[in-house]
Amino acid sequence: MRLPRHHEQTRACRPTTDPGRQAVTAQSRRRSPRALAVAVVAAAALAAGGAPALAQPAPAAPVAAEGARGSERIHQALSSSTVEKAISAAQAQKGKPYAWGGTGPDSFDCSGLVQYSFERAGVSLPRIAHDQVDSGTRVSYAKARRGDLLYWTDGGGYAYHVAIYLGGGRMIDAPNSGGSISERAVNHYNLAGAVRL
Repeated sequence: MRLPRHHEQTRACRPTTDPGRQAVTAQSRRRSPRALAVAVVAAAALAAGGAPALAQPAPAAPVAAEGARGSERIHQALSSSTVEKAISAAQAQKGKPYAWGGTGPDSFDCSGLVQYSFERAGVSLPRIAHDQVDSGTRVSYAKARRGDLLYWTDGGGYAYHVAIYLGGGRMIDAPNSGGSISERAVNHYNLAGAVRL
C-alpha cells in the first residue's frame, strides 16, 4: 500500500519569494568544501545587515555527515541558547491551527512552524520540509538531541513532515489538517531520523 504524499510536495506550498536562498542550498550540495566555505562567508556577510544567520557554519569546522548520501556536508552545532529560543518560539504557537502552506503568525504547516521558530532564533531555513532536512547533518533518531529536526519520509525518501525534537521522546509540530500546534509523543511511523542544524 502506498501512502499519499504529504501536502508539502505540492507546488502550492513551495515559496515564490526569495528563491535565491533555496538556490544557494541546492548549489551548495554540488560545490567542493572550499567553494562552499567561500559561499558561506559571502552569505554570512549578506546576513550581517540584520537578516537571520544561515544554518551553515563558518568555514573552520567542516564535518562529514552521518549518512550524507556520498557527499560531505558542512554544518555547525547551534548553541543551546539558539536552540532554546527556537523551541520557545514554537511553544508560543501552541494551539494555533494547522493550515496548508501556513507560515504564521496565525496558522502554520509543519515546515512553516519550523522555519518561523528558527527564524525567531536567528537561523534561516528553507521553506519546505524536504529542503529543511538538507540544511544540516542527518543523524539517527537514537542520537537526536533537543532542538534537532525530526523528519518523516515516503517510500521514495522524500521528506514530507518535519518537527522539532524536545527530548525525552517528545516533539512539537503542526500535525495535519484539523489539528493544531502541540507537543506530543514522537510518532515513529515512517520516522526517517533527525537533522542537527
